[in-house]
Amino acid sequence: MKTLTKISLVVIAALSSALVQTQAATTSASIPVSLTISKKCTISDVSTNIVIPNDTTSGTGNFKVTCNTPYSISTSTTNTTNATTFVKSTTNASHTLNTHIAVDLNGTAVPVNVGTALSQPGLTVDTYNVNAALVAAVVATTPAGFYNDTLNISVDY
Repeated sequence: MKTLTKISLVVIAALSSALVQTQAATTSASIPVSLTISKKCTISDVSTNIVIPNDTTSGTGNFKVTCNTPYSISTSTTNTTNATTFVKSTTNASHTLNTHIAVDLNGTAVPVNVGTALSQPGLTVDTYNVNAALVAAVVATTPAGFYNDTLNISVDY
């Protein structure tokens, strides 16, 4: 009988152990996964130089703005008096020729030296066109020399 009791106790212990194992507790946790992308804008593929013809036709150039956020763009020239732009002789600053500088994105003008910056939604590569022309053609009495100006591009985002 003692043997039967011992066997019974062993069987009960084994079954109890199995029941405890099937009733094990569960625990869990969560780890958030996230990403932060910083705002970024670049100006690229900027024309190295725009040559203005001696007549009143335009020299052309372009540049691209790529932003992953909304932005506003404005332009200015180094040589300006109010809204008038001009190229200036590098050897005699009093020799100037008035110019017309125009910047646009698909026909929408970007202000040059005046006006409110052009707002854009971003998230694309925007190609801006630049046209630069003399207001009046060069004549025989226009002083010879190298004349220049600089178009400055500002993107706020």
